[in-house]
Amino acid sequence: MTKITFKNYWLLLLLAILASSCSTSAFFYGPEKKLAYYPDTTIYHVEEINFKASDGKNLNGWFLKPKSIPVKATVLQLHGNGGNISYQYQFATPLIKAGYQVMVFDYEGYGNSEGSPSQEKVLDDATQALKYIKQREDVKNKKLILFGQSLGGHLACVVAAQNNNMIDALVVEAPFSAHKKIAVYFGHENYHLPSFIPKLLVPSKYDAIDYVDKITVPMLFIHSTEDQVCPYAMGCELYAKALGKKEFWQIKGGHIRASQLYPAEFVAHFDKLLDSI
Repeated sequence: MTKITFKNYWLLLLLAILASSCSTSAFFYGPEKKLAYYPDTTIYHVEEINFKASDGKNLNGWFLKPKSIPVKATVLQLHGNGGNISYQYQFATPLIKAGYQVMVFDYEGYGNSEGSPSQEKVLDDATQALKYIKQREDVKNKKLILFGQSLGGHLACVVAAQNNNMIDALVVEAPFSAHKKIAVYFGHENYHLPSFIPKLLVPSKYDAIDYVDKITVPMLFIHSTEDQVCPYAMGCELYAKALGKKEFWQIKGGHIRASQLYPAEFVAHFDKLLDSI
């Protein structure tokens, strides 16, 4: 009988993981199809929107406007990796109440959007969302802020770098800096895996850390020192590499909780950014 050494144990584990799944999508993407909530139509004007991804799949979302006050700017929200827009739009509620119109949409495979997510697809979805919102008549004469949270924050850095001329400012909350880095962190924290396993399993088609220094618009980074999903250090890493006009807002609390725990300050930071552009 062959003796199982420590080295062989990790090799067998790696082979078992590879055999059980030909994709790492489940690690990064947790879509839900059923919409659990709907925006309060007594507070917001809610427009359901549909546009196409590059592969022809239909992407679904909401365009939310304040009802009782004038619109002062537009926000395109790139949400995190879990659920769908019915959970994620609520992070932008303080902005809508303060006069921002906000578009939130679902990546492929989320909510009422067709298809299935992947690294390539979610980036394309975000890019197509930016192209869609820019052609709207109610957006053309207003400043546009790209706002990404968690996975969406990572995406937003890449989208902004590739489309500086299409946005006026960038806000990212609790982003991770690179696919392999967050996989190593997650694997260690949850399964005590040595770093080589996530590095081998997880591809990196693009990484925020490779793009953030190419962003030319004003930037606001938001990250909690108590974040246990995307480490605070990763937000600091991105901020340190970013060039040009930038600000870092350090908060306390859980992952992507700024708008819920500090709604007034959250809006104030957006207003300050808007005044600077």
